[in-house]
Amino acid sequence: ASRRRRGGRRGGRRGARARDGPETMTVAAAPSAALSSRCYHRASIASARRGALPAAASAPRVFGPHHSKRRGVRRDDNNAKTTTTVVARAVDAATIASLETLLPSNRQPRARTPLMAGNWKMNPKTLREAESLAALVAAADRAQGGSATRGCDVLVCPPAPFLPAVAAVLAGSSVKLGAQNVSHEPSGAFTGEMSLAQAVSVGCDFALVGHSERRELFHETDVLVGDKTRAILDAGLAPVICVGESKAQYDAGLVRDVCATQLHGALRDVSTEELERGKIVIAYEPVWAIGTGLTATPAIAQSVHAFIRGWIEDAHGPMAAAATRIQYGGSVKPDSVDELMRCPDVDGCLVGGASLNADHFSRIFGFDDAPSGPTKLWATEVVTCRNELGESPVWDAETETLYWVDAPGKAVWSWNVGASGAPVKHEIGEVVGFVALKRGGGLLLGLDVSGICAYDPRTRVIEPLCAFEPGLNTRPNDARTDRRGNLIVGSYNGNHRGDGGAIGGVYRLAAESPRALTEVLDYKIRVSNATCFTPDGKIMFFCDSPTRAVYAFQYDPANGPAPGTRKLVYEMPNELDGVPDGAQCDADGCLWIALSGASKCVRVNRDGVVDHEIELPVKSPTSITFGGGGLDTIFVTTRGPDGGGLYAVRAPYGVRGVREVAFADASPVNAREGAREGFGMARVALGADVRDVANAMTEG
Repeated sequence: ASRRRRGGRRGGRRGARARDGPETMTVAAAPSAALSSRCYHRASIASARRGALPAAASAPRVFGPHHSKRRGVRRDDNNAKTTTTVVARAVDAATIASLETLLPSNRQPRARTPLMAGNWKMNPKTLREAESLAALVAAADRAQGGSATRGCDVLVCPPAPFLPAVAAVLAGSSVKLGAQNVSHEPSGAFTGEMSLAQAVSVGCDFALVGHSERRELFHETDVLVGDKTRAILDAGLAPVICVGESKAQYDAGLVRDVCATQLHGALRDVSTEELERGKIVIAYEPVWAIGTGLTATPAIAQSVHAFIRGWIEDAHGPMAAAATRIQYGGSVKPDSVDELMRCPDVDGCLVGGASLNADHFSRIFGFDDAPSGPTKLWATEVVTCRNELGESPVWDAETETLYWVDAPGKAVWSWNVGASGAPVKHEIGEVVGFVALKRGGGLLLGLDVSGICAYDPRTRVIEPLCAFEPGLNTRPNDARTDRRGNLIVGSYNGNHRGDGGAIGGVYRLAAESPRALTEVLDYKIRVSNATCFTPDGKIMFFCDSPTRAVYAFQYDPANGPAPGTRKLVYEMPNELDGVPDGAQCDADGCLWIALSGASKCVRVNRDGVVDHEIELPVKSPTSITFGGGGLDTIFVTTRGPDGGGLYAVRAPYGVRGVREVAFADASPVNAREGAREGFGMARVALGADVRDVANAMTEG
């Protein structure tokens, strides 16, 4: 079982022999317990007990052309075939069906009382300064009515010599006292240490343990942190357990690995009952954001906090996870606290430098829990597909399958969520600008060389339908079908980041004449994006991304957007980086736009107001759509270098998408002249090649 959880050789099913027939494929089954971030917790627990990290969880393997020589994958560029179908890390079978456990409701209020803790470190210089600071904090606490009125607990952790005096000053306030460091030994010849009995005798309620400075400067190990945690609990105090990664670990994508290992070490002797009583506080402190001027965005903080809570849930159950307060501790300031505290899994802050200024610290523990502005949603990564440029998500409601593309990765991805399937990568061999549904079970693809093509995933046949802007340095980009089943597709200038001008167009591919494109806009563009339609099909949205503006057009399915009807719907504010990218309309006619470069998606309501924002822990969301059984899950594609995964979030209450319409041409994809076979979904070579591919995928 442990091997299966880690995705080891024994955990995955080797590829089955391919049978005769072009539709046959081999998929090396991904071990389900190493798939999702939630399942990753289980893999972490199992392997951490042996002192190991789950390699499959930290680096899911994706086999593309650059792996072919190492893994025995045959490829012949002349006839455009490859021999591997790729399974990526995704949610496990139980989670796939509803996504409920991975995507908690956005409508549940925080049930835990926030805790704001001030870590004074080796400050201030004198006892008098410490007493003065404590008096100001206590006065601010009283002015706010104390923790009961404020709905937020406050803790200060002064240096050990100041603890008795600070305790006396804080008397009569609701501010709690904590020790910065304690020994797990009850007494003895331990020069410079403070015992827990001594901490209790001077009035301490909490004790920090595992702080990054203690780990780095004083070489405190996970084992020692676990010993101290147990001793703190036995003494009747509450531990504040610090976990977090260094800059090098963050850059290497090891955040979850590091946190999982540190959590296991700290909580190895802690019972589920103790966690359920809320006696444990976890403080996530990204070491690279402490005193460096670098900051983790609220979306990054929420992403890691959600992982930590999920780890606790898998190790100790949902009651323990719900009761555990998780603080954020990375250079918290008065001007950042409100945004942080909107995150559903952030239950307070561990504050360093700002806690030495009573005005700043009181503003932090008196944070505004209902700031003005759009409603916030927080996306979770559900497939670690590591796309170079994920784009064009489209949901097939008939088969409950999500499709999207990795444009420069020359691949189409499919994820049969309804059948609890694992995501599959279909290698196409050309840059793929979009994917759209085609009546009868096929797909439409926009390819940089072959133009607009029909693709049958079952037979892997690609049939070119019509060329796209021959003679120009362009390719098809964003595309969607209108409500009558016609395709609207726009152009991508390959040199738009240089001196490329507006040379491309926007075109209509009619279902009744699928071999001819008709240009439908009366001006040229550089990068087509945000194409989508209102539920009644009478309005088309569109954006030429470099202009940073999204427009609405009156739309006639027989002819396309009506000339002279362009109306500005949304323009990116100057303070936001990036450009509008892909978009989708919900059932209320509101527009959801991915803002690539701004780490968010926004909803523009019918009054033109941004009333919802989806925050992501990566810089560039690229497109967005609705899916799931009730069309109430929002899927977001992203791009590298920091992104590339597929993200999802539960839609707000009452918000739903609209079923995607398939391209209305139902003619079969024929292997006539000009047709060719796609890269992926081909029969897998037998013998050693199969074993190599299967072993590589299960080795993680």
